[in-house]
Amino acid sequence: MRTAPSFWPDKQPNRPSCYVHIPFCLSRCSYCAFSSSLYDRETADAYLDALELEMRARPCFSRGHPPASVYLGGGTPSVLSSTQLDYLLAMLPEMAPGSEFTCELNPDSVDSEKLSLLRERGVNRLSFGVQTFDAAGLALLERRHDAAAARRAVGLAAEMGFPFLSLDLIHAWPGQTPSMFARDLRQAIDLGVTHLSCYSLSIESGTGLGKRIAAGSVTVEEKEGREFWDLAEAILGKSGFEHYETSNFAKPGRACRHNVEIWKGGEYAGYGASAHSHWRGRRFANAGDIHAYLDSLFQGGSAEVFSEQLPPEEKARECAVFWLRLFAGINAEEFAVRTGFRFRDLYAGVLPELVEKGYVSIDSGQAGERFRVPPEYQPVLDSILAELL
Repeated sequence: MRTAPSFWPDKQPNRPSCYVHIPFCLSRCSYCAFSSSLYDRETADAYLDALELEMRARPCFSRGHPPASVYLGGGTPSVLSSTQLDYLLAMLPEMAPGSEFTCELNPDSVDSEKLSLLRERGVNRLSFGVQTFDAAGLALLERRHDAAAARRAVGLAAEMGFPFLSLDLIHAWPGQTPSMFARDLRQAIDLGVTHLSCYSLSIESGTGLGKRIAAGSVTVEEKEGREFWDLAEAILGKSGFEHYETSNFAKPGRACRHNVEIWKGGEYAGYGASAHSHWRGRRFANAGDIHAYLDSLFQGGSAEVFSEQLPPEEKARECAVFWLRLFAGINAEEFAVRTGFRFRDLYAGVLPELVEKGYVSIDSGQAGERFRVPPEYQPVLDSILAELL
């Protein structure tokens, strides 16, 4: 049996993380169902002002208590002008030395001025939304860049010395064959990225692509998702990538620490329209509509539209479900410290059957007992995790 990935130690400082949502894009991709809006400078200026108001009204971090990580997501943070990006970076909480600082980018909105600014302000991890290098796939997904632009953007970031470079790929889109996906993987490897996120296309009914499929203008063929999964494991594994989470691969030491900590039940403060937070045991979310978000902040109120406090046992079960997405599995001692529950006790009724079927393995070592979903069952992970809720 394959051993657990070695690059993520069990014990980490339990400091909260910070997420900031930038909801603007230059255009809407055909598959996208996320909260986003078309960029215009005036609205973006107002949004950044509101974002600063929210951070001041809810100061979750201080000089003595910096975030464990900061993640700028979207939308497309890189669609902001250099002046706006500078304003955004200046309002963020001060980072502790060595902390992970991520910014998402699209290849069509990257230039040397913006990358220099990000580098100077401490951003050390870039995540590029490439999705595919195939011209037909880019057209279908309605991406604004072409393969050459993607290669230029990632190459420029590498030349400027960013130590952590990640790239998103989508597979199983209509018309894509496994051999086409293999070419995408190899092109990503050739760019020297240290992290890859490989997602199977999810077709949402309200998206442009979903509407075209419903109208019959785009044909969807049944595809064996396991074939794409196996391709990614084989090709990336030969190039030194470790499969550390259901959809994520990384070179040793290059896993996304921000996401790993959240999957392990860590707390985080989210700012911006549609941003979610898990802070001091409470889960809450902001308004997704940009103008509702702006109105709330400019009128001196809160943009919060949802809040819940999960009972301790329910929170522990939720934590277990997310944590088991990690191939390293759950360290029993750390789980008990973080949740207040022993994993064996929490799942006494269902664990023996899951172990007997091979869906969950129990490993023992110097670090103590560890519960994992074996790699061969990761493609059907959701059905296994449903047993644990």
